[in-house]
Amino acid sequence: MAMIFDMFRASAFVFVLLFVAAISLEVQGRDDESLLRLVASASSSALTVGGEETRINNRAFESRKSSDDSCGPQISIETPACDVVGKGNGYELRKYPDAQIWVETLVENSTYNLATSIGFVRCFLFISGGNSKNMEIEMTGPVHITPVLSEAGYKTGFFVPSRFKSVNDLPTPRDPKIKFNVHKEAVMAVIGPFGGFPGDFDYEAEFSQLKKYLDKDGLKYDESSAVFAGYSSPFEIRNRQQEVHVKIVS
Repeated sequence: MAMIFDMFRASAFVFVLLFVAAISLEVQGRDDESLLRLVASASSSALTVGGEETRINNRAFESRKSSDDSCGPQISIETPACDVVGKGNGYELRKYPDAQIWVETLVENSTYNLATSIGFVRCFLFISGGNSKNMEIEMTGPVHITPVLSEAGYKTGFFVPSRFKSVNDLPTPRDPKIKFNVHKEAVMAVIGPFGGFPGDFDYEAEFSQLKKYLDKDGLKYDESSAVFAGYSSPFEIRNRQQEVHVKIVS
């Protein structure tokens, strides 16, 4: 039963991604309501998870392998460099270096499912050529989802490949809602990886468990810095890997 449910959730997300791969970059000029109508229209088409369509579009997620200095789940696309600097009961501490660049977009006043779908589409369009140079940028992992309580929404982020050394090396997004964020050095407490197709309640449950571990060990953290990190392509059904991160405060 759990497998059937996971396949259903995978199908819903795959519909969105297949739509993104098929549409023109002219969608960048549409508002989110129009974009959602197009997504809904595309999603009405039949799709077999694991079928030929899925295998073809999965190429978008084939890129350079994780670098030797990365930590966390090892996947077939590049992930941010980091060092494991400690381990606790049920979590680990990772140090992420200064100046890692992320492409991010905020969807305000929205549910988790709606915000993450819109956010993913915006970021994916940017790396698919929706920028001033029509440049295609390789997919990376993980996809970050950050709850933004002050805006009643969520921020979606893609890690910028390490070959880009500064924001000046990147093309300008066509979508003004796409922003670049240069992260500062941070030590993050991480729980996971865990599987399935988690929603906001699942991530929040993992975050609650992580906070219990950290409270027990007397570690201080910035609760507003919580990040839901998804490492698996939406085309993957089994052996999926997700985490929850939160910044440790010294």
